[in-house]
Order: sequence, then structure tokens, then C-alpha cells
Amino acid sequence: MRILLLGPQGSGKGTQAKRIAASHGIPHVATGEILRSAIAAETELGRRVQPILERGDLVPDELMVDLIRERLQEEDGFVLDGFPRTLPQADALDAMLAEIGKPLDIVLLLQVGDDVASSRLLGRAAEEGRKDDEPDAIANRLRHYHEETEPVVERYRTEGTLVPIPGERGIGEVAADIDAALTHVAVRSR
Repeated sequence: MRILLLGPQGSGKGTQAKRIAASHGIPHVATGEILRSAIAAETELGRRVQPILERGDLVPDELMVDLIRERLQEEDGFVLDGFPRTLPQADALDAMLAEIGKPLDIVLLLQVGDDVASSRLLGRAAEEGRKDDEPDAIANRLRHYHEETEPVVERYRTEGTLVPIPGERGIGEVAADIDAALTHVAVRSR
């Protein structure tokens, strides 16, 4: 199964993606983790993207598409988290997935309000000490989400692949809704 998770930062995408990956035996492809690993390893990519991420800005599309292509070519199924965040990225992702013969089966949207997202991100900042979870960066990231990612959500909604999931509830309740949606897609595709 090829799954895309969308939602604002702090909506629980990473938590749910890890759970989906474990229960379905598919890799969790988290662009944020790939980028943070590159920064920690002090690779050329890491040095280029570190100041971008610390400001809460978006990494250039061509870098992200190349990174994702490299990772997804080797996988039959996946749960993708953290990309696309803009319409050009969605266009590039869909074209790349068509090119490698791996179109998305479902797009899950974890819906949470800005207040919940901010609270969760501030809690994560306190636990993990992440620079991209500081108040100014959080506000900037949520602004980017509303301006640039919500049109991506609408695009997938129009295409009929989007399934909204209320994300402000407990992890188990959100997971149950996701499992129901994935079961529906699996039955439909047989």
C-alpha cells in the first residue's frame, strides 16, 4: 500500500506513520527525519538545509523530489510523511510516482487546529530540544501550511483520494479511523 499523510505540523503524522509502517510492514519515509539525519551527519545536503529548517522555511522542491525518488524507487509500499507541502511539490511527486509506477493508493489528512498543533510542538520542543519547534518557527510553519499546503489538501480532495481523519483525539482513536480507511482502500483495490 502506498500512503501519503498530510496535516499541519503537530497533527500526529509521525506518530501515526510509524504505527502504520509497523502494522503493514512498509517503510515510513519521513522527509524531516531524512533531512535531520543529513544535518547531524554534516553532509553537504545537511549544511544546505540546516538554516532553512531552523527558520521554519521549506527546502527547495528539486532537493526534496530527488531525495524522495531515491528512497521510494526501492520500495513496493510506503507511508510518506512530510512531503508534499506545496502544489508544485505535489505535481512533482505525482509525476515521479507515475514514472516509477507507484501511484498513491490513499491520502490521509490528520486534522487539528492551530492551537492544538502549537501546543503539541511546544511540548515536543521541551522534550527533544528541536530548534524548528520554537514559537516563532512554529508560527511560521503553520502559516506556510495554511498558505501552501492547504491547496495540496484540496487538490487530493478533488481527485477523490483524500480521507480526512480528526486528529485531536487520542492516538488510539485516530489509529482506529486510519485502520478503517486503509481497510476500505484494500477491499476496494481487490
